[in-house]
Amino acid sequence: MTPRGRFASIADMADIESLSADGAFTEALANARMWLEPPVARERLWPAMLAAMFFAMSALAFATAAILAPPAHLTPVETVRGPY
Repeated sequence: MTPRGRFASIADMADIESLSADGAFTEALANARMWLEPPVARERLWPAMLAAMFFAMSALAFATAAILAPPAHLTPVETVRGPY
């Protein structure tokens, strides 16, 4: 059965009545199964997009801080400046 939607029209009911008893039962059973199947749960995209945006902004902030930060000195300050 290829239903056009969840609601059967009067023409569809006339088609079912014109079938044999087995055909009508099969059509009714297919219709009942269609009504009883659970709705398809769709996955939402916005949580993944928010997480990706958060990590991208964090990476950009870290890269900016790493570039703009003064260089680390490996020698003591007294040897660079001299004694007071």
